[in-house]
Amino acid sequence: MTRPLTPEQLLAVADTYCGRFPVRVRSFPALAAAAAVPGARFHGVAVHDSPAAAADALRDVLEHLDPLTGGNKQFARLCAQVYRRLAED
Repeated sequence: MTRPLTPEQLLAVADTYCGRFPVRVRSFPALAAAAAVPGARFHGVAVHDSPAAAADALRDVLEHLDPLTGGNKQFARLCAQVYRRLAED
């Protein structure tokens, strides 16, 4: 089962990332949309068959949506790692 990720959780990761690098959030809607990816379901059935697949999808979406003013690929990889750790708990 894949765990959902809240927009607030993803924003917390973004805030921490932006505090360490000279970037800022460019699109809050993009962050909210990306947060929906790991826990996506249709008629109650998970879209992703594993937490690893959900983390990979989160990374891909963040790379495409570019929610920050820079460093989006590194941010996307970080978010995937964070999601994997959350999903293990």
